[in-house]
Amino acid sequence: MLKSEELKNLKTRLNNITEEVVLETLAKMLKREEFKDVCKDEECLLDMASYALNRLPAKYVATSKGKVISKSEELEQQHSVDVLSVVTRAIKVVSENEHHQNK
Repeated sequence: MLKSEELKNLKTRLNNITEEVVLETLAKMLKREEFKDVCKDEECLLDMASYALNRLPAKYVATSKGKVISKSEELEQQHSVDVLSVVTRAIKVVSENEHHQNK
């Protein structure tokens, strides 16, 4: 049976490549003119990322070889289109429902 410390160590070695891709895509998208007025505070950014990540499959890796394989998969056209579409939708949904809008 795995001990608590062993589980913590395993958890720190797991990386969700989808998180990286979503955050990179979000940063690029928010630089576009069409999104210049969108709130970019931490809470809104986290909401956008969470929205997108909950709609895309997670891709976990634990080794550098796994990371290379997953990164090459992310370059596939359909995956890129899916990420772009979901991130765009996340920006629109969150910006229409900003947490501080009613304050």
